[in-house]
Amino acid sequence: MFIELIDLLRCVNEHDDTWLVASFTQITNRFVMEGTLGCPICSAEYPIRDGIADFTFGESIPACEDERAAAEHGREELATRAGAYLDATQPGATIVLGGLWAYAAQQLGEIAEVKVIALNAPSEVTVSERVGLVRAAKRIPLAANSVHGAALDAWFQRPIVADAARVVRPGGRIVGAADFDRPQSAAVLAHDENYWVAEKAAEVIALRRGKASE
Repeated sequence: MFIELIDLLRCVNEHDDTWLVASFTQITNRFVMEGTLGCPICSAEYPIRDGIADFTFGESIPACEDERAAAEHGREELATRAGAYLDATQPGATIVLGGLWAYAAQQLGEIAEVKVIALNAPSEVTVSERVGLVRAAKRIPLAANSVHGAALDAWFQRPIVADAARVVRPGGRIVGAADFDRPQSAAVLAHDENYWVAEKAAEVIALRRGKASE
């Protein structure tokens, strides 16, 4: 995990968002290879092993490596699709790519000049200054309204797909598998037999009419 990307991470337990306290045991060229992230509110601890931040609490993660591997040869095409689906046009923004989509993490990071949280990525995906590797089971370990968009493949559990609506900012986009219901706070822009693309509703700001001066 590149050290600057650690600031993006949050505890997955239900309480107020706060930065995590980091303790590192192995750092190589600003990449944290071994260490621990601790929550100052609930005292939960999350290990970093081989550069991967683990927020699973030991829970197994469903995956289909054979099917994901079939897409490996098309990383540039996958990056182009992810960038278009998520409207990744703001340099410096943060994008979540999960599972199969994470194959394109490095390519999308370079093409769009964005930071990528590669969630439950296949083993071939490696860390870089633009790509952080994270494992999670039921929640995405990021603050609410903190990322530009998120794309998750069909092998994620339904709770974590629903949680994408929490971490994506208003007006941001979410890509989910066709079999999963889209979040209620998002409107579907397009879909095919494999995925839907939805946009999170913008925040509504109430306007108050000022009192007329006497």
